Amino acid sequence: MPTKTGYAPGTFCWVELATSDAKGANDFYTKLFGWDVEDSDVPGGGVYSTFRINGQSVCGGNQQQEEEAKAGIPSHWNSYISVEDVDQTAKAAEAAGATVVAPPFDVMELGRMAVLSDPTNAFVCLWQPGIHFGAQIVTEDNAFSWNELSTKDSARAKEFYTEVFGWDTTEMDAPNGTYTMFKNGDDWAAGMMQMQDVPSHWLVYFQVADAATTAAKAKELGGQVMMGPDKAGGVGTIAVLLDPQGAAFGVIQPERQP
Repeated sequence: MPTKTGYAPGTFCWVELATSDAKGANDFYTKLFGWDVEDSDVPGGGVYSTFRINGQSVCGGNQQQEEEAKAGIPSHWNSYISVEDVDQTAKAAEAAGATVVAPPFDVMELGRMAVLSDPTNAFVCLWQPGIHFGAQIVTEDNAFSWNELSTKDSARAKEFYTEVFGWDTTEMDAPNGTYTMFKNGDDWAAGMMQMQDVPSHWLVYFQVADAATTAAKAKELGGQVMMGPDKAGGVGTIAVLLDPQGAAFGVIQPERQP
């Protein structure tokens, strides 16, 4: 697949790890996915890691903010949606029932962002690109390929995301109920399912060549296998994992065409 050069508004464009142990997490993910890591100093202190495949950006990560750690927020992956105007989108999201956790702010010349808590309390980030538009590689082995919302109120979440981002929806039967597919224009944007036993959250999936092998390797490296690997009807084989710092992520081995 060719290298990405931009994203249509309403598309997930970047994922980023906020972790309690950046050094340990970097060691885990580089060994698990074969990523290279490029560290950059952040003005005002700190280091930002960009993970790469063959020199092309895949995702990012950094040490969790002190306020998050003090508040007891565990290590986690953040998902970013590309937008044309982050200020306008944040206002629209707030009017539609979201809470603006971090109002729009500039990230140097890279872009402008905001952090939302949707009406079902799932966190999601907005990204207005500057010189950084997002990941250069997606939907390839060891790159992120899907973002999935687990929510306690799928009807309310559906209303919110279709209103704010203009997504369309398609409902599918799934073993545990209905699975909602969000579509942004002609492209699939994300998925959603109702779950009552966990807080509402967005989960990022990384594509892999072999889900069972990746899950076993994650366990060897100090992670945990929370679910699977299991077949997901016609989609492929999926597993949900925890890294050694407790951040959840999924892996998906897509069905290969003969």
